Amino acid sequence: MDSLMPSQDGGHHAIKGFAFQFDASLMRVLDNPKTPVEIEGAQDIGVESFHIQVKHRSSKYRLSKIAPAVKQMMQQFAVDQSARFALYCHFPDRDPGETLRLTQTELDAVLGDLSDSYKADLKAWFLKAFEVNFAPDFETQFQTVLARLKRVLRADSDSEALCWHAVIHHHIRDVVLRRPPGDRYLSLADLKELVYDARSAVFEASYAQVCGHEKYLRLLREQYKSSTAHVPPRERLFIIECNSQTHILDLVDTSSLLRFRYFAGESPPPYIAFRGIRDLKRIKHALWQAREHFHDGFDYGGAEYSASSIISPPLPGYGIKLIDYNLLPSLVGRMHMHEVHDFYISEPMVNPFGYSRTRHVAIDGLSDLKVIFKGPK
Repeated sequence: MDSLMPSQDGGHHAIKGFAFQFDASLMRVLDNPKTPVEIEGAQDIGVESFHIQVKHRSSKYRLSKIAPAVKQMMQQFAVDQSARFALYCHFPDRDPGETLRLTQTELDAVLGDLSDSYKADLKAWFLKAFEVNFAPDFETQFQTVLARLKRVLRADSDSEALCWHAVIHHHIRDVVLRRPPGDRYLSLADLKELVYDARSAVFEASYAQVCGHEKYLRLLREQYKSSTAHVPPRERLFIIECNSQTHILDLVDTSSLLRFRYFAGESPPPYIAFRGIRDLKRIKHALWQAREHFHDGFDYGGAEYSASSIISPPLPGYGIKLIDYNLLPSLVGRMHMHEVHDFYISEPMVNPFGYSRTRHVAIDGLSDLKVIFKGPK
C-alpha cells in the first residue's frame, strides 16, 4: 500500500493544480472585463502581451521548482522582447501577495547549460520583464473567485454562485480541449452569455416539469415567433437530434418550416444538420420530391464534399443548406456562424462554433418542432 501512495497523492495534486489554474484564469477574465483572455496559448494565461504560468505546489519554495517555467518563458522572450511574464504560484512557505524578482545569478542557475545560449543584455531585459507572484492556496483562491462571481453574475446565494462556477469550469475545459491553439479566448461577455443560457435552460426544464409539456411548447413558440416581418440577416445553424422513432416526413416538414421562417428577405438560407442520422440519401431524395431546394456541399453527383461550396453555393435559389452533422467542423474558421440552435432529445451537443449565440432546447421529438415553428393556429 505504501508503494501506491505517491501515485495517488500525485493524482490528487494534479487535479488540484488544474482546478487552481482554471480559477486563476477565471480571475484574469474578471480582472479584465473588456479584454479577451487567452487560455492555454503560448503560456497558461495571456492578456494581450502579458503571459502567465500558473503553478500550485505543496512543497516549500526552491529555485529548482520554478526552473522549467522560467526556461519556457525565457525561450518565448528571446523571440518577442515586447512580451511580459509572470509566474503565478502557490508555495506554502511564501506569503500570498509577495512578489519576487530573480537576480542574474539565479537566472543563470535556472537556465543551467542553456544560459550561454542567450546574450547578457537579453537576460538583463528578461529580468526586468519577469516576476514571480506568490498566490494564496487553492481553497482561499476558490472562495475569492466564488465571491466575485456572486457579485458579477448577481447570484442570489452562494449555492447559485457555486452552480455557475461549475458551468463556467466545464466551458473552460471545452475551450481548451476543442479549440485549436490561438483560438482559446474567453471574455466576461462570453461568461455572462453562458450563464444566461444556463439560466434559461434551467427555467425551461423546470417550466416543462411544473406546467406540462403543452405549455412548455407554447412558451417556446412565443420565444421563436418573429416579432416583425423582417428576419435579421444572420447565418443560422439548426441541429436536430433524431432517434429510431423519427419519421423521414417529419424531417422534410421541419426543413420546410425552417426554410419558410428564416430564408426571407436578405437573410441567408439556414444550415440544417440532423444528429443521429448516418445516411442522408433518403432525406435528400424526400426533400427533392417535396421540391425543397437545398445545397449540401456536393456540386454534382459523385463530387467530393466542399466546405467552400456549401458556404457559397455556385448557383442561387437554395432555401436550405443541408449538412452532415459530422462535417460541421469543416465550417469552423471559414465562416461566422451567428446562431446555433440545438434541439436535443437525449443530451445537448457541443457547439463547435465557439463565438456563436447558442441555445439548447429539449424536445420529445420532431413533432415538437412543428408546433414551435408553425406558430399560432
